[in-house]
Amino acid sequence: MSGSRRARALATAVQSSLAGALAVADRLDAQAERLAGPPGPGAGGHDGVATSLAPAFDEATELVYGQAPGLASAGWGAPAWSAVTAPAGVSAGAAARERFRPGLWRVGRVLVPGSGRAVPLALPLLDGGNLRVSAPRERRAEAVDLVRGLLTRVLAAVPPGRVELTVYDPFELGAGLAGFAPLRAAGVIGPTLTARTALETAVTELSGHVGRITVDRLGGSFANLREREDAGLPRSEPWRLLVLLAWPSLPDESARALLGLAAQGPSCGVHVLAVTEPESPDAAPTGRAPSGPLPNEVALSAAGPDGVSWRCSLAPSMDAVLDGPPPADLVAGVAATVAAVASAAAAQAPGLGALLPDGLWEQDSAAGLSVPVGFGPDGPCLLGFDDDTVHALVGGQAGAGKSTLLLTMIYGLAARYGPDQLRLHLLDFKEGLEFAQFGPSERDGFFLPHAETVGMDSDREFGVAVLRHVRAEMSRRAVAMRAAGARDLRGLRAAVGAGPAGSGDGPREGARSGRGAWPRILVVVDEFQVMLTPLDPVAREAVGHLEAIARQGRAYGIHLLLASQTLSGIDALDATAGKRGSIFGQFALRVALRTSISESRVLLSTNNEAAGALSGVGQAVVNRRNGHPAGNELIRVARPDPETLATLRPRLAKALAATVDEPSPPRVFVGHAPALLDTNPAFTELRPAGADPVAFVGAPLDLAPPAVGVTLSAQPGRNLAVLGPLRREAVGVLQAAVRSVAAQCPPGGLRVDLVAAGPAERGAVDDLAAALRAAGTAVTVSGLTGLAGVVTETAAEVGRREEDGGHGGAPGTAFPLRLLVLFAADAGRAALEAPSGSGRRTGLDDLRQATRRGPAVRVHVLGWWRSPSRLLDDLGPGHRDDFAAWVAAGVPGTELFALAGHRTVAAGTTTNRAVLFDRHAHGEPRTVVPFAPLDVARDGGPLSGAHRPASQGGTPGAGWDEPAWGGPARRAVTGWPATGQPGAAGPPEPGRRGTSG
Repeated sequence: MSGSRRARALATAVQSSLAGALAVADRLDAQAERLAGPPGPGAGGHDGVATSLAPAFDEATELVYGQAPGLASAGWGAPAWSAVTAPAGVSAGAAARERFRPGLWRVGRVLVPGSGRAVPLALPLLDGGNLRVSAPRERRAEAVDLVRGLLTRVLAAVPPGRVELTVYDPFELGAGLAGFAPLRAAGVIGPTLTARTALETAVTELSGHVGRITVDRLGGSFANLREREDAGLPRSEPWRLLVLLAWPSLPDESARALLGLAAQGPSCGVHVLAVTEPESPDAAPTGRAPSGPLPNEVALSAAGPDGVSWRCSLAPSMDAVLDGPPPADLVAGVAATVAAVASAAAAQAPGLGALLPDGLWEQDSAAGLSVPVGFGPDGPCLLGFDDDTVHALVGGQAGAGKSTLLLTMIYGLAARYGPDQLRLHLLDFKEGLEFAQFGPSERDGFFLPHAETVGMDSDREFGVAVLRHVRAEMSRRAVAMRAAGARDLRGLRAAVGAGPAGSGDGPREGARSGRGAWPRILVVVDEFQVMLTPLDPVAREAVGHLEAIARQGRAYGIHLLLASQTLSGIDALDATAGKRGSIFGQFALRVALRTSISESRVLLSTNNEAAGALSGVGQAVVNRRNGHPAGNELIRVARPDPETLATLRPRLAKALAATVDEPSPPRVFVGHAPALLDTNPAFTELRPAGADPVAFVGAPLDLAPPAVGVTLSAQPGRNLAVLGPLRREAVGVLQAAVRSVAAQCPPGGLRVDLVAAGPAERGAVDDLAAALRAAGTAVTVSGLTGLAGVVTETAAEVGRREEDGGHGGAPGTAFPLRLLVLFAADAGRAALEAPSGSGRRTGLDDLRQATRRGPAVRVHVLGWWRSPSRLLDDLGPGHRDDFAAWVAAGVPGTELFALAGHRTVAAGTTTNRAVLFDRHAHGEPRTVVPFAPLDVARDGGPLSGAHRPASQGGTPGAGWDEPAWGGPARRAVTGWPATGQPGAAGPPEPGRRGTSG
């Protein structure tokens, strides 16, 4: 064998020290020729030659073991194998070998004729070339044993997960390598290929892999990955072995592709290991590609009449003997251990700590946002939100790591950009509470300084309200940009920077940062498809906002990050022609975690199935080219490990405290949590005032205000009806309405008559009476037997006030406000039907007089009827408009159609939700979270105690309260910026706070 051929076979990637082994091989070749010929003059015969070769034998043996250390050359009975097959044997070694440098792999011994000596036969493979083993069919078993032994060494020596196998075995259908079966579940080896078409597909995929590495990694600057690694660049691509246990009969195009793979593959970490049969010289020509030689190959051929000898192309003039096959239990042990470690490594994502900057808030967002989320072939993988990749789409099936990716992105952005550079709206529409860590809780007062809103288990209406708010901010920025003559956010920030400090502050921006920057806004919506299903007015409005933000957000520095388990079957997109493309077409950045092939086509592009091939948790395909396959990049997503967060969260809180005197937490919405009146800031800030009082009924599914209700003015119809069978919601609304009105009345300015028409409501009435008396309000309490008398007396009071001209007996003195509050009013219909005095007048007539004429003289009726029809029956014909405002809970929308002015009502039929309609204040019904009854607020009720107001010294888990750190209040249903903050649109003045009238 010539030196040039050996050099071509090994020069691809074998270490430079292998040149010494080749030199020894040259010397052994020369000595073998001398031994084969007659002794020369002066020679001492073969014994003398053998003696003179002893140093060369020792040198060759030393070089082989130096280039094939440890398991690459250890005998099958060596103690080192026991350590590998132990339960934790490989994991410790894998951790210590982050940078693995392959060398030679022992397969047998080279025999030197006449010397009685043998030199270990070790071959290059990984980063070295291809291997072709040629044997006649009767000796094929020896060739397969050689392959099995070689792969056992490779799998045991290389860190688990760094080698991937593709096996083609049309003869034994995988039986030859059956011992490696445990590796399939770990993704180390795929299903055995037995058909030619399957092999063609595999060759095509490997060729594409080689092409991508050649262009993206080598790029004309490096000859191979080993050279690139030596230059200090990371190497994340695994070695990939195509094992052919029979030479395939391929069409010309596929055969050329296989030869091309063998030629270019070794420089990219892809190698061919083929078992072939020698061509018979007498065989008729078949027109098929021959079974060898391969480019960059080392060849082993069965030779010799003894049936055991082999010849290696590295030393063709000497016979070799192969090592025996590895024991079956050793192969099984290695496979099981490697599979376990590879699976554990696949499930254990890298930590967030390695991706965080040393200092906080050092980046400027004028040109865009960027954040590392994991590790790819070239190290940390950065995702950006800028002019090129404005919005991002994230998808993956349950358990694939989607939530982990979102948390990593949020924490990474929060560490790099200050609150004056980035604002976040975080919405989660699934039942999980991953975003709960960004708002304060009873156990931890930390909140993310960048967060404007945090929604967990969000309602569709709340999500649309956030999008509506963001779109309004986009319009506000458009006005500011026109005034500043700027074309984009960068120009606006430059113009603002040249002006007075604070001139560019938006709502809460100046309060958070103390500086005048226009921050970029990122809206993160997990399971966003919930907003768009079913197709109804809410979904249509959401689509409109998403489309506007997706198309126009780039210029205004507003970005969307939408995540979902599935993008298929979204009603509002599929039913509206062109909306899917017009929205998702703006999402150049796409991140696909493990999912089905069909979802991969929807998420990435119709011809991109890469996400369907992902197997490990946290593996993801990043694509910045609108899903085109050429833009795929495989990464491993980092996880926000508890150790890192335990350090990062206090650092963020400390940085915020150092820059902002009175930080305000985000608006926090928890879909399943009750609204608590006592901790709602709109209620706690109420003071007696001369304005018309507002009866608070609940918290809106909106960003503002913190509470909504009905204004009890002198206009006709200013009464409040509560409708529906849901007792908890109805009782809570009535109690909150009365208590909030009482808080706005001066001492002696309110009288309340409470009536429990049903026995089950007596406890709720007693609770309300106790609360009112504690606040100094005059209260009377009646049961069913006293209902008619109270109603009749109220009607008489209305008449007396009318006779007195609406004042309290003296000019300029108004009558005190009077409330008639009926709990389960429909249960007292029989009592009201009885005559109330002489003649045919009944209690129903008195009720109708109070509702029709009472508001003008400051007498208002607040009552609960368990269905709209019962209310209408009690009011009678012509009195429907006497209740201009109503709250419905658990009532089908069809029953509310007429009461809502022939408007469609599609919400409020579930627990902890209600619909508020005020004919004088709103044109459309609105969904609210009804305030919880007093027993829920006091005892925790049917919900978790975490939703109670915080005890002294702690922060609340739900409901508004004053946090222990002294900041403004927050709540679990919706939030509100603290009043007095620059740029904050605080609630109205006392007496008109949160009104709907």
